[in-house]
Amino acid sequence: MKEKIKMALIKLEPELKRVAKLMEDAENEGVYGDTPQEHYLRSMNNKIGSKLDDARRLLRQVNAPVIEEGTLRKNASGRYELPSGDYFTSGSSIEFLHSYSDGDQIWVYSSVEHNGEDYYITNIPDTPMSGLRVRIKQLPLWD
Repeated sequence: MKEKIKMALIKLEPELKRVAKLMEDAENEGVYGDTPQEHYLRSMNNKIGSKLDDARRLLRQVNAPVIEEGTLRKNASGRYELPSGDYFTSGSSIEFLHSYSDGDQIWVYSSVEHNGEDYYITNIPDTPMSGLRVRIKQLPLWD
């Protein structure tokens, strides 16, 4: 069943791209009129297009191969890096291994930000980054 879902999502990604492109073209070509209904339609299509882009990003993330996995340490610049030297800074996407109090673990997709003192993971800000198990995926270029 998991493989069927994966394959269906892989097949869905090009269709999401096609529909998002149609919406972008409509916006660029000025196809919307100046009535309240046309303003509504334009606004809703912009929101839908944004959500389609989000869905495409998540599809790419979940299906991308892992190219590195390791434990973070704080480097001399104050950034958290892997042994390879790849580091995370504000705006970086990150997948980290979260451990629940009962011992269960799950990979979590999030992002990194800085609060003026140190970097933190946006989903779970109190998670210490030093010593955290993370992985990097090879994402395809956005087209």
